[in-house]
Formats: sequence, structure tokens, C-alpha cells
Amino acid sequence: MITAGLDIGSGLTKGVLVEDGVRLLPARSVPTRGNPAEAGRQVLGLLVEEANLLPGEVDYLCTTGFGRYTFPDRDLQVSDITASARGAVFLFPGSRHVLDVGSQSTRAISVSETGRVLRFKMNERCAAGAGRFLERCAKYLQVPLESLGERAAAAEHPKLISSVCAVLAETEIINHIADGVPVSEILMGVFVSLAQRAHTLMRYVGITPEVTLVGGLVHNSGAVTALERTIGLRVNVSGDAHYAAAIGAAVLAHRRLVKTSIAPAAAEA
Repeated sequence: MITAGLDIGSGLTKGVLVEDGVRLLPARSVPTRGNPAEAGRQVLGLLVEEANLLPGEVDYLCTTGFGRYTFPDRDLQVSDITASARGAVFLFPGSRHVLDVGSQSTRAISVSETGRVLRFKMNERCAAGAGRFLERCAKYLQVPLESLGERAAAAEHPKLISSVCAVLAETEIINHIADGVPVSEILMGVFVSLAQRAHTLMRYVGITPEVTLVGGLVHNSGAVTALERTIGLRVNVSGDAHYAAAIGAAVLAHRRLVKTSIAPAAAEA
């Protein structure tokens, strides 16, 4: 059985194929660009092409993310919190706490050994606690987004960002630049500030090892370092965790497909 998961987000649309609920096949992403349905179709096309499949050979498709209702060919849709939790446990079976940092929000999730959501908390104030804020920081500091972690590594005295509002936080950064604060210290201060806000959410749901990070920050070494220092625990990180919600959606699609396949057989018996 081949199932697909599409995570249709505000910034990126990500997708994966999973075979028999256990084997991860290709993963791809494209910018959503304000057209979630088209982005979903584009990602699905890339996936089936790379896997050398025909579109009809995808047995079941589950969508998640803010645009999950916009994709007309879905068989199932689930919340991104549910999907991220399942994806984290798929990648790291020992996961009991999942931190999901998306472009617009950050979510702390307590999960069972099967990936069922037990409790969650998300930031409710501003994008200063989410990944989109890092994109703005990169712009103001004129540092490529992919180089933020490397540049932050040289910091000796991180300059914390106190504002929880993204607009005011950007003003703080501009003021630090004007005062001659080194870019590395501003960057690490940004990462530490993000980690502290995430830590507040994590404590609300209860921090239980293993902790797994999912979302775009898995590619950012500075953010991972700041988070581990703040919570005092090692954090599971994998490049595939960028696709955790899509993976979880595909796994849940397989589970639903198995259930729907068994039910008619049981009825006939």
C-alpha cells in the first residue's frame, strides 16, 4: 500500500509517500505562494514521478496544515498537531514530547508511545515565537537564512530579545545593530529568546524525555543548541523531521486504509 501525506502550510507545502505504513519514500516541498491547492497538486506530482508511480497508484491521501481543506482529492484530513505527533514518533519511537516550530506558530505536544496527542499548548501572542520571525531577522541582519546557525555559533554574550511582539522585536534588533552589537550575539540572542518562549510552552504540557524537534528549525544548529541549553536535555533532530507533519499524515492514511479494507472483508465473512 502506498499512502501520501500533504502538509499544506502557509509558507511551504510538503509531501511524502509511505509504503505499508513503515517505509519512507520520497519527500518534496514547494512554496505555497497563496495557492494551497495548486501547491498540493505540484508536490503530489513530484512525489509520484520520483517514485516512478502513476497517480492512481497512490492508494490513500491525507492532508494536514492550514490548507488541508483546500485540496479536493484528499481522502482524509487531520490537524497538524495530530500529524506532527505521529510523524515524530515514526522517526523517533521514543518521543514523548514534540516541539513543532512552524512559520506562524510554535506548539508543544505531549504524546503517548503510539503518537497519540495527550496534551498540547501553542503560542497565542505573536509570530516572535515562530519560524517566520527568523526569516525577518535574516533580512534585517543581511545573513542568509541557512547561515544563521553558523554565524550565531561565535557568540560569547547573546543579546536577548525581550519583546514578544514581532514588530517590537525587530525594532530591538535594529537598535542593537545601531549600537554596534556583533551580529553573532544578536543571532544567538534571537535563538535563546525563541528557546525560552518554547520552554514556557513545553513546561505547560510537561517535559518528558525523549524530546523531538520537528519543523523548519531542525536545519538550524543555532536554534537546536539554544533549545538544548535552555531545557537541559538532548533533543532528537533529523532532516526528515522537517516533513514530520506530512509523514504523520501518510502514516494515518495507511491506518485508515487498513481499517476500511478490513471492515468490508469482515462484513462479507
